[in-house]
Amino acid sequence: MKSSPILACCLIVVFAVSHGGVAMAEESSGQSPQHAIRGVDAVPGDSLFQLPVTLQTADGSFVRLAELRGRPLVITMFYSHCASVCPLLTAQVQRLIQRFSASERQEIRIVMVSFDAQRDTPEALTAFKAEHHIQDANWIVARATANDVRALAAALGIRYRELADHTFNHSAIVSVTDRDGTVRARTSELTEPDETFIAAVRTEISGTL
Repeated sequence: MKSSPILACCLIVVFAVSHGGVAMAEESSGQSPQHAIRGVDAVPGDSLFQLPVTLQTADGSFVRLAELRGRPLVITMFYSHCASVCPLLTAQVQRLIQRFSASERQEIRIVMVSFDAQRDTPEALTAFKAEHHIQDANWIVARATANDVRALAAALGIRYRELADHTFNHSAIVSVTDRDGTVRARTSELTEPDETFIAAVRTEISGTL
């Protein structure tokens, strides 16, 4: 897959703008700012793991995106109080993941990152997981700072805009990366199985076995 122009621009800009947001997350979690992104110099230039993005998960813990290196990611963005697209998006991701065996599912991580850090607190994210029966330990449902959300959305080719009523207009894209964080395929299908995307995920799973 050719590097996305959006991602290339993002990688130039994000290092200049995102460190403030990361520092805020680390201060909240009690982590030291010297917590470095491990192995970032060894990943490809178009890897998501080049982004200094920090996630706060539903259980309240913090994780750097780069720390997820080693397994393919099925990754998308949402917000928990969305009443239209996001439930369809979540259900579609669940259907996609169910196409794989239990052993195959152990080789991937599913990551859903909220656009709305203000309202999607860990408690709200936990309620979202319960509502959608998300119990697998490989699922990461998280929020990030506004700067990190912008950086990640740009890298994934996801457009979004917050409206006056604090809902969001956004595109619904699910991506799969290889183990080093390079996006290998995307889908925007919300109802029917996307066999091409499923095959791409299976290819990345095979590469980890």
